[in-house]
Amino acid sequence: MKKENIVNKKLRSPLLIKGRLVRDIWFDLKHIQFGWDKKLRDYNQGPPRNSYSEEDVVMIFEQLRTLDQEPSVQSSNLRDVESRMIFYVYDEGKKLKMVVDFMKNSSTVVVTIY
Repeated sequence: MKKENIVNKKLRSPLLIKGRLVRDIWFDLKHIQFGWDKKLRDYNQGPPRNSYSEEDVVMIFEQLRTLDQEPSVQSSNLRDVESRMIFYVYDEGKKLKMVVDFMKNSSTVVVTIY
């Protein structure tokens, strides 16, 4: 994720996840669309893996309001991340993984959807 591409979007109504009340989310749309090349430390090259808009990301995240699931916990080496979780969400019947970070500063970051 690149700081210059990170946006903040409000949810239509607050959502309680693992004891945290989420009112808004942060994300890098380009990271969600292209993925990340760890070696180059930049977005992947080539065609995007999806064409989600900012509103699409919000709607996909808001699915967590209706999906009954316990997220998988994933480790993160980032010092600002309190916990990283994997949720399964759906787009037109296709099952996707959504990586979400709960940050120590109480913000919620959608890292990626693939």
